[in-house]
Amino acid sequence: MASATSDSAQRSLWNRNYLFTIAVNLLVYSVHFLLMLWSTAYAMEQFGASISLAGLASGLFIVGALFARIPCGRFIDFVGRRKMFLAGSSLFFLLILAYLAAPTLAVFMVVRFVHGVSFGMTSTAASTIVAALIPLAQMGTGIGYFTLGVTIASAVGPFLAMNLTAAHAYTLGIELTAGAAFIIFLLSFLIQAPEREILPQEKADLKRVSFDRFFAVKSLAISFIALMGGVCYSTVLSFLGAYTTSIGVTGIGATCFFLCFAATSFISRPLTGYLLDNYGGNVVIYPSLASMAVAMLIIANAASDVPMLIGALFLGFGYGTVTASCHALAVHCAPMHQVGVATSTYFVLLDFGIGVGPYTLGSFVPDFGFSIVYLAAGALALLGMGLYYLLIARFGRFTRHQMDRTAEAKAIIAQRREHFYQEALAAGR
Repeated sequence: MASATSDSAQRSLWNRNYLFTIAVNLLVYSVHFLLMLWSTAYAMEQFGASISLAGLASGLFIVGALFARIPCGRFIDFVGRRKMFLAGSSLFFLLILAYLAAPTLAVFMVVRFVHGVSFGMTSTAASTIVAALIPLAQMGTGIGYFTLGVTIASAVGPFLAMNLTAAHAYTLGIELTAGAAFIIFLLSFLIQAPEREILPQEKADLKRVSFDRFFAVKSLAISFIALMGGVCYSTVLSFLGAYTTSIGVTGIGATCFFLCFAATSFISRPLTGYLLDNYGGNVVIYPSLASMAVAMLIIANAASDVPMLIGALFLGFGYGTVTASCHALAVHCAPMHQVGVATSTYFVLLDFGIGVGPYTLGSFVPDFGFSIVYLAAGALALLGMGLYYLLIARFGRFTRHQMDRTAEAKAIIAQRREHFYQEALAAGR
């Protein structure tokens, strides 16, 4: 049996499985982003929830995803990548049907949490599969194109949600997301997931519980930078409708905000991948965090459509670049046999930032207003720049030279693992 990773450098980036996984990722995140805004508005109107509790209902989806990603990253290679993908996508579809049936806010929150668990399973499996499909030398480019699905979704989902909630068409929103989830379920059968060979000692070690078996330690620092970006973006994602209404910006500044956001994010993703693969991580992380800080400053002081759209452009470049880069770098940091763990580590911290942002920062809205909350989010982006230097850049971890050396070492380790696996197979015959 050939290793799932030993021929990584020789595989072509563009193939059917890669393209199908991009399509699934697009639909999964479209549903996610649509329901983030939809659930906030629905909870406030249907159950009379406060802005803080509505933000909690929205963020619980991400908290559920966080709880799923930790064990999924650890056990996905043992359970099977395709099996987890199919299980997650089927549950993802079925739980959408429970939204409108929730009789109380508490039940609605439970549905949001469990649906988030299914999202965590599905997206972790898809990200693990795509990381195994991408050649090592093209990891930045491959992840960049893969996350274009998230970029498109970040425009399509919120755009639909803003218009659906404005028209109070909550049932139609569920019908659209249920249709998309059913397509995800069908497409999951068409993807052939590269599975990883499990060494005998790994099976024996499966029951051991320790931090480094559930989190990729080498990926933690860059994943924490993604957390900072997630907090910033979540304040916009969850409260944009309420904020624009409060300041009287209800025209194209509100309805087309996420389209502008997606435009610069869409352009930045392929460029980010190219710069990352050819010049290293520093050249993309610093500008992206600075762009997010500028975006929050503009949005916090916006009083008309034009500033809102300019803020969206800066936010699209910043968030699109920081998430794609941190994703690729988190996978780059980890050994090939820990791709699943590194993927879940990245998403756990990103999801944590997105999940806690609406509730923690949203709780300050009644006393300080939206503008102060957005300024605080911008300050977090600037803090992220300092943390990136302290935790990563000053050690030269993501210079192009060091990244090349890391990739070579990973390839050698992958070849040795395959050799050990073949020896174990021969000994068992």
